[in-house]
Amino acid sequence: MEKLTNILVTGGAGFIGSHLVDRLIKQNHKVVVIDNLSSGKKENINPKAKLYKIDIRDSKISQIFEKEKPQVIFHLAAQSIVDIAYKNPLETIQTNIIGTANILEACRIKGDLKSIIIVSSDKAYGKAKNLPYKEEDPLLGDHPYDFSKTASDLLAQTYFKTYNMPIAITRFSNVFGSRDFNFGRIIPDVFESIIKNKQLLIRSNGQMIREYTYVDDIVDGCIKLKENIEKIKGEAFNFGSKNIFNVINLIKKIEQILNVKVNYKILNIAKNEIPEQYLDYTKAEKLLGWHPQTTFEQTIKESFNWYKVNL
Repeated sequence: MEKLTNILVTGGAGFIGSHLVDRLIKQNHKVVVIDNLSSGKKENINPKAKLYKIDIRDSKISQIFEKEKPQVIFHLAAQSIVDIAYKNPLETIQTNIIGTANILEACRIKGDLKSIIIVSSDKAYGKAKNLPYKEEDPLLGDHPYDFSKTASDLLAQTYFKTYNMPIAITRFSNVFGSRDFNFGRIIPDVFESIIKNKQLLIRSNGQMIREYTYVDDIVDGCIKLKENIEKIKGEAFNFGSKNIFNVINLIKKIEQILNVKVNYKILNIAKNEIPEQYLDYTKAEKLLGWHPQTTFEQTIKESFNWYKVNL
C-alpha cells in the first residue's frame, strides 16, 4: 500500500489524539492538528505537528483542507465528558453531531481522501440487552452524550452509503493513560486521590461495569483502520480489552497493583448511566489482526508514574 504522508487529526491536542499524533509523526507522516483547545492542551501537541486552533463546527475548516491537502483524516474532536453532556446537552449535541457533519462535509467536498477514520464510542450502543456489544448491534444511545455518539456514528455511515467515501468507524471502551486530565473519569480520579491524599467521590453506586483499554492499544487500532481501509471501508470496529471491572473492583485492583489504599465515598448520584458495558472485538482480531498488546498491571503502573510527575 502507498505510504500516506499528509494526515489531519481533529482533537489532536487531546488525550487520545495527542498519542495518535505522536505515533503518526514517529512513522514519518506530516501531521496537521485541528483543535479548539477547550479540553486539549497545546503542550500535548508534538512540536513537529502543525496546529490550527479552530472549532470543528467552524465553516472555515474547509479552507484548512484546501490549504493542507490531507490524504487521511482521523476525527477525534468531541465533547467527551458524560457529566458535562448531562449539564450542557445542547453544546454536546452541537459539537459531536454538527461538528462531525462539518468534518464529513469538508471531506466530501475535497473528494480525494484515501481514508477517513471516525472515532465513536461504546456509548453509541446505549443500554443494549445483550453483552458484549457486537458491531451489528443497534445503536440506541439515550443519554445526551450517548445519543450524540449514536447520531455521529450513524452520520458517518450515511456519508459512506451515500457518497461511497473511504470511511471506517471505531467504537472503543473507556481509555486510560498519560495526558488524561478529565477527572470525571475514574482512573485519573483514583490517581489524583492517591497523589493528593484526598477522598475519591464516586458518582455512581460503585457497581457500574466498564471495560478499560490502554491508550497505546487504541492508537494501534486507529492506525490498523487506516492501513486496511480498502478492504474495510464502511465498517465499524470495536476496540476493547479483557480489563472489565465494576468501579469498586477497579479501585481494589489499582490498590493491589500500586500497593496503596484509596479513600473513597459512594455518592450514588449518577443520572441515566448505562449499568454494564463491554465489547466483543473479535471482528478487529479477524479482519485487522488487532488485539490489545498491553497488560493492565504494567500500564496502570506506567500511567500512575506519569501522573506523579505531571499532576
